[in-house]
Amino acid sequence: MLTAKVCVQYDGDWTAELAHHDVFGEFVASTFRNNRYVGMLAIESEDCDAVREVIGAHDTVETIDVVEQYETSEGRCATTMLLRGRLTEVTPLQSLMYDGFLPLGPTQLVDGCECFDLLLNDREELSEAIELLSAFGDVTVERITQDFRREIMPSRSEWQELLASIPPRQREFLNTAVERGYFEIPRQVTLEEVAAEMDITKTTASNHLRKVERKLVEFMLPYINLAVQEK
Repeated sequence: MLTAKVCVQYDGDWTAELAHHDVFGEFVASTFRNNRYVGMLAIESEDCDAVREVIGAHDTVETIDVVEQYETSEGRCATTMLLRGRLTEVTPLQSLMYDGFLPLGPTQLVDGCECFDLLLNDREELSEAIELLSAFGDVTVERITQDFRREIMPSRSEWQELLASIPPRQREFLNTAVERGYFEIPRQVTLEEVAAEMDITKTTASNHLRKVERKLVEFMLPYINLAVQEK
């Protein structure tokens, strides 16, 4: 078996129009029923308001509800939206699934293209998928992996549980330490200097550091060990 990342620019759809807004996104979840569509879309862009305008102006989209929105560390806008609408034609994802292809993971939006990771029997089946998607627009193959290998990654819920479990004071310590260059090589500040900026003792700062480091290492280590075993 093999896996391939196949991308199609869905001509005439709002996903293709997002090519002008430097958008990366993922359909976190979606469902179809009786020509109705509900989907959860997470995107990063320079301008989330402009992206929502593009999506909302499309005939097939009826409502957009913003679930969350924040600024990333790179200064970009990240937002998660719940979309509801009606389908006037079969989408690329539906077409793949109706014809028996097996997409792995969420559909991605990259440079105005919808990208699918497909699990395939051989290159002949890959050619069939390309021909199928060509009915929607230009198709590119971004990656082909000859041997299927399961990705060893924490689930979204596991990541969320970990991130939510870090107390505010430990998060504040991490942010201060990163901003001041404590984790740089060589270090730009000492632990004492980070502690002084936070108005805490060096011992308290050390405890914050050890606790958050232990939590992160204990979370990641099982996945690191599994990844080595899978090689």
